[in-house]
Amino acid sequence: MTLRCGSAARIGIAALLLGGCGLVPLPGGSSQPRQPTASAATPPAASPPAATPAPSVSATPAGSASAATPETAGGPALATLYGDGHDDDHGGAKIEVIGLERTTPTSVTARFRISAETGMVRVAGFRASGLPGTTLYDGTRAFSGFYLLDHPRLSAYYPMRKEDIDRRAPCLCSYPEFFAKATPGAPAQHWAVYQVPPETTSVAVGFHHAGITAPLPISPAGTGARLDDEPDAAAITAAFPTTVPLATHLSGTTSSVAESDKQVEIALNTDVLFAFDEARLTSQARKILRRTADRIDAEATGAVHIVGHTDDVGTGRYNLALSLRRAKAVEQALAALVPDARFRTEGRGEDEPAGKGDSDQARARNRRVEVTFERASTVASQPGPEATSTPSGPESASAPSTTQASATPGPAVATATGQRELTGLSADLLELRRLSGKTLIATVDFRHTGEGGPVRLESGAWDRDAEKFGSLLAVKIDFFWLALTDAAGTRYFPLMTAGDRHPERCVCSTPILTKVGPGEHIRMFVLMTAPPADVTSVDVNLFGFTPMKGVPVSG
Repeated sequence: MTLRCGSAARIGIAALLLGGCGLVPLPGGSSQPRQPTASAATPPAASPPAATPAPSVSATPAGSASAATPETAGGPALATLYGDGHDDDHGGAKIEVIGLERTTPTSVTARFRISAETGMVRVAGFRASGLPGTTLYDGTRAFSGFYLLDHPRLSAYYPMRKEDIDRRAPCLCSYPEFFAKATPGAPAQHWAVYQVPPETTSVAVGFHHAGITAPLPISPAGTGARLDDEPDAAAITAAFPTTVPLATHLSGTTSSVAESDKQVEIALNTDVLFAFDEARLTSQARKILRRTADRIDAEATGAVHIVGHTDDVGTGRYNLALSLRRAKAVEQALAALVPDARFRTEGRGEDEPAGKGDSDQARARNRRVEVTFERASTVASQPGPEATSTPSGPESASAPSTTQASATPGPAVATATGQRELTGLSADLLELRRLSGKTLIATVDFRHTGEGGPVRLESGAWDRDAEKFGSLLAVKIDFFWLALTDAAGTRYFPLMTAGDRHPERCVCSTPILTKVGPGEHIRMFVLMTAPPADVTSVDVNLFGFTPMKGVPVSG
């Protein structure tokens, strides 16, 4: 397949972060989406869902793997994922999670069974080719591509490393032979070890080219059958964690909020706080700052950092002074509302734009005062700007949904038509489903309509809608080009990696350099910031496609 790129820089990024790319039709070459993309097994007493046949169980006593057949070794599946057709490595794969065991107080060993629905699947393809952050595991054979998602803590756990390095780190996971493959009737079984806090009792399991399961329970130590070459407790204790903190992102008319488990950043819109070219707060600003003060009073630990920013209109020296005066005005108002808080205030003028470009939208995002503070511990998610509060308390805000344990994407709930560079594609939104109080999953099937030549899927990242809807990600190799908008005008964006150590990435599929030609289609997913529980429908804007209005949010 011939690859075309708009710039050498984009090829360089892709070559660094991806182990390969391509596209194959989903099994059968049909343009109809395969129905089961992510499913979790029902409890033993219940009948399995029709889309996931009940696994056969060996009569061998529990814990004895030696007498089990290849198909049943490891026991029934806790959950199943299916390859999305992204490339030949896992396009026809059936991926079963057969164990999540608390092997030490601070670690979990995950066990997987990989089988082929048709043809064969290269097991070496299940590496972490698109790992968020800077960690790149050594070699192409490391079974490192699966992550565990901790919803309450907004954290993704990737396999531990045998050495405390970020580049070419040996993975604490299986290393299949380079030419190892799974074929129908001959599955492959592999494992990976993750550092997971002792208080975490369930995690979802995800793979960037297949999707993500519902939250699955972690079993106690000694309850699973060990696979070949699994490490002992001493080897696990000597290894190093690979934890990627995540942050939710939403934006309203008066403020935008990015929050992780450890930090909250509120970007206040200075067009609402101040009159043009002024540093005196408006009457409306007092109400907005009251909401910010309430959050500081309830959650902040340590000093609150206030930073003023401007757009690039005017001289740099003038803008620097204006940004500081505005930041000081915000500090004085918040100090009066929260007398016990400590503040650090500065102005940075136009030097750190939130959005690049000279359009009205970009400049409006750049005119802001950011209020940032650390959290003492995990707290319940807070309502977004102009949004209704969710039920209070950590459990109601972040507990994983149990009613969706066996949910799989069904028929499309909405369809959009490609425009501009994406003309020739149709996008079926298969699900918009809550995973927790903070997150939801969006799954999209992109289909070529048969008119015109191949279409590069990544064009959505560069479409003009990215600026119009305020896209937040700077690294354009992931499937992030999606924004949800509720009736109040609040927009919800993909979950992103948080912290200075990691570039901005999303928990999503990686379609860079992927072309969809006539007769082909490909399925992508992305984890999104969830709106409050009382928001039951949203407009879905898939960049480069016609808008989808009033799409129901399930779960």
